[in-house]
Amino acid sequence: MIRVNLSGSQKKAAAVKAVAAPAATGPSNTLPLIHVVMLLAAAAGGYLWYSNLTAQSAALTNRIGALQEEQRKLDDIIKQDKIYEARKIALENRIRVIEDLKKNQLSPVVVLDALDEAIDRTRFVWLSSLNQSNATISMVGTGTSVDTLSDFVANLKATGYFRNINLARFDDSRGNYTFNLTCEFAPPVLQRTPEKGAN
Repeated sequence: MIRVNLSGSQKKAAAVKAVAAPAATGPSNTLPLIHVVMLLAAAAGGYLWYSNLTAQSAALTNRIGALQEEQRKLDDIIKQDKIYEARKIALENRIRVIEDLKKNQLSPVVVLDALDEAIDRTRFVWLSSLNQSNATISMVGTGTSVDTLSDFVANLKATGYFRNINLARFDDSRGNYTFNLTCEFAPPVLQRTPEKGAN
């Protein structure tokens, strides 16, 4: 049995295939060009990024070198400063020792002159011994009365050279009084700030 298609749908389908087939099978020229452009853009971006990183790395390396050089200079300055500080402390210690020696250096002539002045003002007082140890003076003597010893202590204070006077003991011997006296000798120039109530 033979069938005949009178509607013509097969011809339309064939015509549609004939029109669509040439468009699908033809090669496209724009796709490779887009790939090439993307590849070049990626290469250029990578090169720019690498160049930027290289420049930043070089700048940081130079900065590190400059900072290390500055640190070396500062270390040298700190070492020199420590040396100068040590020298300064040593010089200050030497000056202090010299000043202390100068302050503690007592001339026996000055001591005897001041003591002679106090004895001359006091009647009936005689010294039998005198010892000096740095600024401390100890003496042993004889006085005719307690009032004489009191006058002697007052005259020592009046000279301005003797302080912290301590009459250690006195004994009655044949009507005279033997005394043992210790004091500090400090010329007024060498005395530090005078204390109120000091002997």
